[in-house]
Amino acid sequence: MKRTWLLLAALAPAGLMAAAPVGLDSTLPLARVETINPIVLERQAALAPPAPRTPLQIARAVEFRTDSEQAGLWEALPTQRRVWRAVIHAEEAASVGVTLQASAALETADVHVYSPDGRRSHALKARDGRMQSPLVGGDTLVLEVVADARKAQPLIRITRIDYGFMDPATGESSHKSGACNIDTVCPEGDAWENEIRSVARYTFGGVLGTFLCTGTLVNNSARDQRPLFLTANHCVSTNNAAGSMTLYWNYETSTCGGTPDGSLDQSQSGATLLATNADSDFTLVELDETPSAAFDVFYAGWDASGAVPCGVATVHHPAGDEKRISFEYASLLQTDYSNNTQDTSAEYWRVEDWDLGTTEGGSSGAGLWDESHRIVGQLSGGGAACGNDEPDWYGRFSDNWDNGSDANSLRPHLDPANTGGLTLNGLDPDNPGVIVTDFTTLCGGMSDDGGDDGGDDGGDDGGGDSGGDDNGGGTGGGIGSDSSGALHWALLLPLLLAGLRRRSGR
Repeated sequence: MKRTWLLLAALAPAGLMAAAPVGLDSTLPLARVETINPIVLERQAALAPPAPRTPLQIARAVEFRTDSEQAGLWEALPTQRRVWRAVIHAEEAASVGVTLQASAALETADVHVYSPDGRRSHALKARDGRMQSPLVGGDTLVLEVVADARKAQPLIRITRIDYGFMDPATGESSHKSGACNIDTVCPEGDAWENEIRSVARYTFGGVLGTFLCTGTLVNNSARDQRPLFLTANHCVSTNNAAGSMTLYWNYETSTCGGTPDGSLDQSQSGATLLATNADSDFTLVELDETPSAAFDVFYAGWDASGAVPCGVATVHHPAGDEKRISFEYASLLQTDYSNNTQDTSAEYWRVEDWDLGTTEGGSSGAGLWDESHRIVGQLSGGGAACGNDEPDWYGRFSDNWDNGSDANSLRPHLDPANTGGLTLNGLDPDNPGVIVTDFTTLCGGMSDDGGDDGGDDGGDDGGGDSGGDDNGGGTGGGIGSDSSGALHWALLLPLLLAGLRRRSGR
């Protein structure tokens, strides 16, 4: 099979390595390329739905070995450089990725993948002997290597192609999340705006292909905005997988229950594995870069005390869709994974059933917040879905805390100041000197937000508890009341509507 492609290339300013693919710079075009024979990958069979406690697979890895002596085209560039480009076409794919065998020559070269129209472009880095690209939307990508022409021409080896069933940059997929999920912009999410800002959807490469999970940016006792990101071990457990991560921030709908119109423009790639443990199913990575100020992120607080929460919230990306929020209003049970029997030595929190919303494939790794807006666990798996009342299990944050070494514990990374504290509130980069103290009553049902940023309506982590707040509301986690005892229907109505959505699946 042959195709004809017109690709233009041009120079970066003299004396500088290209900051972007030369094939997308039209200012000084090279001689026209009449034909580049594409590397063709045939159509792949659809993926099976994810099993519990497995990440959502969005692309299949296909072993495909070829090199620059068999495919692609070398061209000379001025300023003593040369460029090799290859076109990879995956028939009827939603996206395409490629993996190269790293070499000393490639590590000093500029390596990019991009869509033929230039709308999406990614620079590749060598990690642990390979260069793995994120998925590029569409059925075709261009692979480009710019190397020093004064050195021997490098041999570029392709080892695998990922055939994508989702375009992670647009969210387009054949599988969508259930209708009972609650958009984070709905009224139910209003009290959790900070925590919502801390959550990202991310993709990563594994042995079998490309996968998608959820994770959370977390604060540390130095309060230095170090970009530490918590997720599940069954998603990311190796440095290779961490290095291949691409995070998408603020992927949310613009209206409650409206058209799925979230933007995936705010992204960043690359991370280093810091700690992981399969027993409680957690992983902590450090992102290669601090999230841009334009992303308006938040660093979530946490609780490693092991106290049993009553009422929790989780923020996640079911099926990789826009961000959703779910609530459980009962006490959690400490059990082994996929076990319903209480065990005080077990490493999981069992969520009996979600009162509002649910979780799905793609939600794995999502944080679980208590009423004080501190993370107490991360999603491992379970049977929850729209239309059922099955439980979920979250690895306990307290069992992630200190397992004897830096490589399997959160404590060395989240308490670098060695304070010995087991709780920490969140941090807003816009106001780093302010201690964020939120409290939202969840136990027994939705209540008025008992406090925000240490405000007068609830104080430090105290509003809405059984003693009541300054507005006379929230005894025993019930619906709040005003000074005359009248019911806060403005608070009750979202709960009733969401409950109808939960039960009807609409």
